[in-house]
Amino acid sequence: MNNHDTGLALVARRLDQVAIRSGQLAAWLIVPMVLSLCWEVVARYGFNAPTQWAYDMTFMLYGTFFMLGAAFTLQRRGHVRTDSFYANWSPRRQAAVDLVCYLVMALPFAGVFVFVGWGYFVKAWVTNETFVSSAWQPITWPFKLAMPVAGALLMVQIVSDCLKCLFTLKHGHWPSQGEASIGQEVVV
Repeated sequence: MNNHDTGLALVARRLDQVAIRSGQLAAWLIVPMVLSLCWEVVARYGFNAPTQWAYDMTFMLYGTFFMLGAAFTLQRRGHVRTDSFYANWSPRRQAAVDLVCYLVMALPFAGVFVFVGWGYFVKAWVTNETFVSSAWQPITWPFKLAMPVAGALLMVQIVSDCLKCLFTLKHGHWPSQGEASIGQEVVV
């Protein structure tokens, strides 16, 4: 393996760290989400005093958690795929199909998500938009900021996976754990 090929794997590994760290950070959103749900259940059924804020807090945190976890899920190969054919293909064929899919579908999708999400965020920030469907009427910009951030994190991970695909096309095997996070299934 020459230095350029090692460089691909090294850059991919460093880019993977963005998804790993952001996924670990986003996972902590589960704590306030569960706490708000528990608070609502106890308040509603224990004291017959439902809150105005718990439902809104729950759906905002869940949506944020879901979006910010997309890059981490991609890094861990956790998104849905049909393995009936893919699993029997050679690593080079897997990498070629993955690379085309990343470049033709995933990267443009993530780019649109960043662009459109940024517009939503800016509008919400400038107008101090609130959720009018809620008596609590929380501001929307923190929730809407998660959209372009999630898209950017996803783009970083897509670039990492494209580098792994290029490595695999060159060498005929996915980068090892020491070279980058492997392209095959990761069991946690």
